[in-house]
Amino acid sequence: MRRFRNKKTVRLFITQMLILSMLVLFAGCAGNKGIEGTWVLAEEIEANGNKLTGEDLQQLGVSEQYVISGTEVKYTGSIPGLQKSIELTFELKENGKNEYEFNLPGGINFATVTLKGNKMTYVAGTKDSATTMIFKRK
Repeated sequence: MRRFRNKKTVRLFITQMLILSMLVLFAGCAGNKGIEGTWVLAEEIEANGNKLTGEDLQQLGVSEQYVISGTEVKYTGSIPGLQKSIELTFELKENGKNEYEFNLPGGINFATVTLKGNKMTYVAGTKDSATTMIFKRK
């Protein structure tokens, strides 16, 4: 072990070690959890600008959830009139830059999602019938 010649050198060494320890600690707690976790439908925005909040969706009896672990994406959805929930499993593909694909078996793309913090979005449908689906991390 290295010997220190004076108190100033000891203080400098301890200060540097504390700063290094804090940097390592905070780097591990950056807040970006990635896409893994449970995502719940929080809002829908229709092509005409009409918005359905989480409360609106709940009153309509609509609920959707994704549970993502590794490369597996499990979807559960409920809407009025169905006797039981819809359950599907997708394969997750990372495209980079916080963009992911949910693919059906055979590589058929179901949705391309964008992740921003604790918010995941994708567009369902096309043109006049497009709806932006917004999910929040549970």
